[in-house]
Amino acid sequence: MNNKNLRFSVRWDTISFRALTTALALSGYCSLLIAAPPENVQVNPTIDRYFLKNKQNEPALAQNPTNPLNLVVGANDSYAEPECTDSTPSRCSLSLTTSISGFYTSFDAGRTWSFGGLLDLSGFGEYAYGDPSLAFDRQGNAYYATLAFPYNSPPGAAPSDLFVARSTDGGSTFTSVAKASGDAQGIFDDKDSIAVGPDPTNPSQDNIYVAWTKLSGGGSHPNQILFARSTDGGATWAKPLHLSSADTTANTFRTGAATKVGPDGTVYVIWLDTKGTPGIFMTTSRDGGNTFLPPGKIITVAAVNDDSLPLSGTSFRQTGRLFPSLTIGPNGTLYVVWCSHTNNHADVWATRSTDGGMTWSTPVSAGHLDNQSAFFASVAADPKNKDKVSVIFQAMDDVSPNTAPGAGVVHYDSFFTQSTDGGATFGAPLRISTMRSDPDGSSLNGLQQQFVGDYITAVSDSQGGRVFAVWTDARNASPCAAVDAYRTALAAGSGATAPDVITQCPKAFGNTDIYFRSVNY
Repeated sequence: MNNKNLRFSVRWDTISFRALTTALALSGYCSLLIAAPPENVQVNPTIDRYFLKNKQNEPALAQNPTNPLNLVVGANDSYAEPECTDSTPSRCSLSLTTSISGFYTSFDAGRTWSFGGLLDLSGFGEYAYGDPSLAFDRQGNAYYATLAFPYNSPPGAAPSDLFVARSTDGGSTFTSVAKASGDAQGIFDDKDSIAVGPDPTNPSQDNIYVAWTKLSGGGSHPNQILFARSTDGGATWAKPLHLSSADTTANTFRTGAATKVGPDGTVYVIWLDTKGTPGIFMTTSRDGGNTFLPPGKIITVAAVNDDSLPLSGTSFRQTGRLFPSLTIGPNGTLYVVWCSHTNNHADVWATRSTDGGMTWSTPVSAGHLDNQSAFFASVAADPKNKDKVSVIFQAMDDVSPNTAPGAGVVHYDSFFTQSTDGGATFGAPLRISTMRSDPDGSSLNGLQQQFVGDYITAVSDSQGGRVFAVWTDARNASPCAAVDAYRTALAAGSGATAPDVITQCPKAFGNTDIYFRSVNY
């Protein structure tokens, strides 16, 4: 099955935030959005095959500054992996030689998408293992950061690496690849974040920066935030810096790094630290990533262990709910958003800094729904208007505490909200997904839990007045009763055997896709 350069077209529309909110306010009918929702665009090709092949998730997104119509999406894409075995139990496992880091391009602002293929690391004897992060430089070159493992080594069984691939044709192909993680040893590189920006000592030159979590293994799984930079267009990378100390406390993590570059070339890196009371930490560099200030905690985000608490009625991991998202306005204001779960409900929260991260505002609600809990969020500042900041987030139906997961128990949607006063307040969320998703149709490779990835992405149009969003969508996924029974038995601690996915599940089981939305305001 050859999906390389497959091009397809679907209906596309935009939703005007200003016009719609005005109409809603004048009419008093808040159901208007639900009654006449806009269209969405499926980014990845439809894969009419059994799980694992039909599994795509964790999308990243970037826009070409030299051609605003050119967008690139990266995502975990398992189309080249084998289907689950026709056996009891089914074995649904990776090939350990095939990349899952897929990329897709649009040259019409997201109306249509082409599938470019999977990143090729065969020259290094490794396979790309997702967690995509994307950025463009000012010359229109695209950069794709990805995790990787040696051939025939399962994730976590051998030292991992972080690679950055470069594209000179708007993301249609990625032909130049370099290892960014150096000789830093660990069983797992995770949650990478790439950014490009001007070198403060040579403003005409763009540097490429990447931060990630290095998991070192051992009984307590020590982990820390690492950082690397390239000053030659990604061809070579400096020795990684340690931005945090190694955390050796059991069941705690330093992860979810987000990297951005300010207008003056200052590099900002933030991350989640769950030791004690979880908080967001930040460090900055004013010399192009050569050195960094000691990290400091900028905000407390939730109660202890909130990062591992699944929302009631679900089983997919939700560490990503607390991952911070960072954006920088045209005047240098920093904005950070995250999701926090308290009293059986989760909202999106936001804070801002107008002094380069020295001080931060009291958090404000940036996404509250009466009957749904937020779980992933991404923030994007308008590059032309210092007062406008957009947030895209996903939210799950609220159900009674300790409700067991299963088919139709809960559904989730994607939402947009915006601040028009520089992050002081945010408007009411508007739903931007046109169909609801049942997470029970999603799955980890081992079938034991649901899985919809760990993050989504929002990017502001460089021309202003519009935000682009991509998310993992399960509207085309079908739950499997046999898998539900298996998961229930596992949760009860009783003996369980995985079912035969090929004969006992619908073909659409596990079929998560990447969806795109353009929101005008």
